[in-house]
Amino acid sequence: MPVTEESELYALVGEVMVLSARIESCLESCIAACLPDASPTASQPLLRRLNFTNQLAILHELVQDLYERRDTTLVEFRRWLRRLKRIRERRNDLVHHVLRVARSREELGRWKSEIEHMREECTRAPYWVQALRTRVATADSDND
Repeated sequence: MPVTEESELYALVGEVMVLSARIESCLESCIAACLPDASPTASQPLLRRLNFTNQLAILHELVQDLYERRDTTLVEFRRWLRRLKRIRERRNDLVHHVLRVARSREELGRWKSEIEHMREECTRAPYWVQALRTRVATADSDND
């Protein structure tokens, strides 16, 4: 692989890793939004230790109790989580497979496209954090 492509690959991998960390941070924020107000500081050490798979599983369980089964918000949230899971699988593919052998310019182009998907999903996260906070607040007031 020419030096130019190799440096491009390094930049690409770096961006994928940064965006992966942002996605995990987004999931932490979504979980925190579902927790009672009294626990955000206490929950941070726990949230930071969860791996991606556990974050998805916990969020899936938490939102089940917040929304009716066929609520369109719940359906869309689950779709978002599935997209994040696919992104994580692609990231793992990059780290565990793609980096082992030389790659073509075409494959670098596909990864640049993948990075765009990662950015898009990261920009959706604040919407979901706010939606979950609002739903938790609504559920709390309904229980009062």
